[in-house]
Parts: sequence; structure tokens; C-alpha cells
Amino acid sequence: LQVQAAAREQRLGRQEERLHSLEMERRRLHNLVQELKGNIRVFCRVRPVLPEEEEQQKGLAHLHFPPEDNKALVLSRPEESHVGRERRGDVCYDFSFDRVFPPAASQQEIFEEIALLVQVKGRFPALRTPKPAP
Repeated sequence: LQVQAAAREQRLGRQEERLHSLEMERRRLHNLVQELKGNIRVFCRVRPVLPEEEEQQKGLAHLHFPPEDNKALVLSRPEESHVGRERRGDVCYDFSFDRVFPPAASQQEIFEEIALLVQVKGRFPALRTPKPAP
């Protein structure tokens, strides 16, 4: 019985060493992938309009999320003449990010996208969010 216990202890020790070795290899490969992607990535999350903002902003009609591209955001605004009397159409501004999350995106969806960034040990990713306007 003691011989079996000792053999299992040795096997457990070897497996723990192998597990540690594989974890170190996973981290090395993960860091390599991060460096190849670029160490700085910019995500954009558009939050839903709050009830008190509904009337003032009239929804999010000025934001467009191209369905075929989850990395793009288009901001449009009506273009008016300098004297303010005539409308000339919409002016569009195209923005590109590493990922755009529309207002309907769930916390889970966002977390799944950034989870690999957050779980990197030994490095401290910065997740910045702008302060809401007063």
C-alpha cells in the first residue's frame, strides 16, 4: 500500500511539473500573440440612452453600426449652411476600433472579448472608461 502511495505521489509530482511547464508555455504564446496584435487596443462601447436623455438626444439615430463590420462606427450629423437656413444633407465620420460594442451588447459579450487581456498575469492592462458628462 505504501509503495502504491509513493508511486502515486511521484506521478502526481510529475504531472504538476508538466502542468506548470504547459502553463508557462501557454503564457509565453499568449504574450507573443498579444505582441503580434499590438499591445494597445482600443474598444468602443456605446451605452444605451438613459431615460432622462431620451427626449434630449432623440435616441441614437446619429450613430450607425455597420452589421458586416464589428470594428466600425459611423457618426453622422446634419450639415447646415453657415447661415443656418438650409440643410445640405448628412456629414459622416467613420471611426475604426479593434472592436465596437453597440448599446445592445451584453456585459458577458464584452467580458468574453477582453477576458484574455484581463487574465494576463504579470502585466496590467488598462481599461479606461470616460466619466459621464454632468
